[in-house]
Formats: sequence, structure tokens, C-alpha cells
Amino acid sequence: MNHTRTTAVVLAAAGLLLAGCSSNDPAPDKTVGAASPGTGTATLEASLPPDGPKKPAPAGNRAVAAKILHANVQHYRDSINTGRNNWGSPKFGPWQQQALLDLTSEDAFRKADKQFTADNEPSSINTWHDDIAAATAAINQWAQKNTIDTTTKPAPATTDVDKALAKADKDADQVAAGK
Repeated sequence: MNHTRTTAVVLAAAGLLLAGCSSNDPAPDKTVGAASPGTGTATLEASLPPDGPKKPAPAGNRAVAAKILHANVQHYRDSINTGRNNWGSPKFGPWQQQALLDLTSEDAFRKADKQFTADNEPSSINTWHDDIAAATAAINQWAQKNTIDTTTKPAPATTDVDKALAKADKDADQVAAGK
């Protein structure tokens, strides 16, 4: 049996597996392994994915995703405004319960994320997810400050909530830009 030929065939097969079994690129752009002629080993070349940024999703998909994300940010803005208006009133308790259970950001994220593939998803959608989670946490902390002894006092500032929501809006803008 010719071990040199068997080794070359095995190495070539491994190269095909590493390269995804096919390449549309007529000339391989990166050498994975090489050896000197006559040493009993083969040169193995394979196309590797191109370096650099991913190709952005189509503008229409990015716009749809950004619209969904912006609408969810507005939902939370409306919610905190309702909480501010109901502070110290009997309406605050029902609002508080609803706010503490509000997970609409997860639905918005899933809907927006469906606009992308793994190859073209902008990293800003994950940043939006983190920032909207911070915003909902800030809303929950604010909502929990209302107790019996604070209902006659003015509502505390919602600065943390407002900053977090502004950040999430900027993230949605970045999604629209494909960044």
C-alpha cells in the first residue's frame, strides 16, 4: 500500500471538510498547511471566510427591525409616564403590577431578530436587548419605591429610566444602520 498517496488523500479530504466541502472562490486565499515536496506530506489549501465586517442585512429588514425596537422603547416610555401620573393614587397599584410583569421587550427582540440571519445580524440588536433589559429593571426599581408612606410625596425622578430608554433608542438607530 502506498502510504504517501493515502496520506495525501486523507489530508485533501480533511481540507475539503475544513473548507465546507466547496468553495465558490476559484483561487484559495489562505494556505492552511504546507510541506516541502518529496517529504511524504501534501500541501493542504482551503478557502477560509473573508476577514472583515459582515455584509449588512438589506435596508428594508433593518428598517423593520428598528421600527419594532423603537416601538417597544416607546411602549416603556408610555408605561413610565402612566406610572408617574398614577403615583400616589389607587391606580398606581394596578400599574405597578403590570409594569413588574411586562416582558414585551422579549417579544419585540424576537420579532426584530427574525429580520436577520446569523450572517447579517448587526451586533447592535444584542446591545439593544441588554439596554432595554436595563431600562425595564430601572422601571421595576422605580415602581417598587412606591409604598404606603411615600404615596403622599411627589414621585421620585425617573432619570435612570429615561437614560436607559434613550440608550435603547440609539441602539435601535444602530440596528437600522446595520452596525
